[in-house]
Amino acid sequence: MELSEGGIPAPRPDQALVRVERVGLCGSDYHIYDGTHPYAVFPQVQGHEFVGVVAELPDGYSGPHRAGDRVVVNPLRGCGRCFPCTRGRPNCCVDVTVLGVQLPGGLADHVAVPVDQLVAAAGLPADLAVLSEPVAIGLHAVNRGGIADGDRVVVTGAGPIGLAATLAAVDRGARVLVADRIASRLEAAARAGAERVVDTASEDLAEAVDAFTGGWGPAVVVEATGVPALVRLAVDLVAHSGTVVVVGISTADVGLRVSDLSRKEINLLGSRNSAGEFPAAVDLVMRRADVLAGWVTHTFGLDEVPKAIEFARANPDLVEKVVISCAAD
Repeated sequence: MELSEGGIPAPRPDQALVRVERVGLCGSDYHIYDGTHPYAVFPQVQGHEFVGVVAELPDGYSGPHRAGDRVVVNPLRGCGRCFPCTRGRPNCCVDVTVLGVQLPGGLADHVAVPVDQLVAAAGLPADLAVLSEPVAIGLHAVNRGGIADGDRVVVTGAGPIGLAATLAAVDRGARVLVADRIASRLEAAARAGAERVVDTASEDLAEAVDAFTGGWGPAVVVEATGVPALVRLAVDLVAHSGTVVVVGISTADVGLRVSDLSRKEINLLGSRNSAGEFPAAVDLVMRRADVLAGWVTHTFGLDEVPKAIEFARANPDLVEKVVISCAAD
């Protein structure tokens, strides 16, 4: 990875020019950095979680945004033609493009973005608004699981996406148990509203879930680690007729007993990116700013991105969310 001078991009007629303020880094960025991301196109300007200020709008634009407005960017765009796109699910488009993965992203002073991918973030400081993208992913997982008021929910993994799913589930009125091996992440989960947290380094998760659900199992398990053993365990833990939502990413295989799927008649669902949740995510960030303010644990400059990624990967017990500051507010 190198820092270079590329000049300010010239927007196409359908694009706005955005002056980038903050970029959040996540596990996908770490995998792009080390070359193990399965979908990335190289060379690439990374950065798919970002917030900025509108610097320029297309000629003749009459939409809701104005120059100087703070906006978050939905980094995903579907082709509009394939089967999932025609069903309103561009997040799993067969030819999806994501800024920072297949197209130049936000780790820059300025980026040209299709104007219909801008989402207003007025009233939010940049350090909070930058969390809208992971919160949207957590919201999508909660929507996929159909989580409702009173549901008992288990979330495995308390990284940013697991925390976002926890916050969204609690916001729906669910009672949530969160499992992880890192104490600081479990503390963040408790602040997000988790009723029970389980340190899997010292507690048996199955026993804790059994006690939490009165022996019936949770209505929904959100698996946010991608660890095959935890995907397998989620199928064991979930209640008969319940739902497992896998939002964690891995290329590993998972062994499942086919009879468990039919015997318990469970729903086994994937969850990828988000599909229309960005406005709701911005609203949730605004309403729960008191909780999300603690999620950004480290900030680095644009010239320190490799250092930031290496620090985050080496210190998972210290890092929740790393943010890159690209410009002053």
